[in-house]
Amino acid sequence: MNPTDILLSIAIVGIYTQIYIYLKTNYKDKKIIYNLFFAGFSIATLITGILYYLIKYIAS
Repeated sequence: MNPTDILLSIAIVGIYTQIYIYLKTNYKDKKIIYNLFFAGFSIATLITGILYYLIKYIAS
């Protein structure tokens, strides 16, 4: 995997996770923030991985 692709994937996951947390919480309960962070990070990582392999498959 190209280093640029890795950095782009990390940036997409980070941005998605921050937006997910911002939209879903009021920042008063730390436990909810942590749960949302892990859920958002997992979902974003899964989506990024699927898109990467889909693009790789189409390009080849």
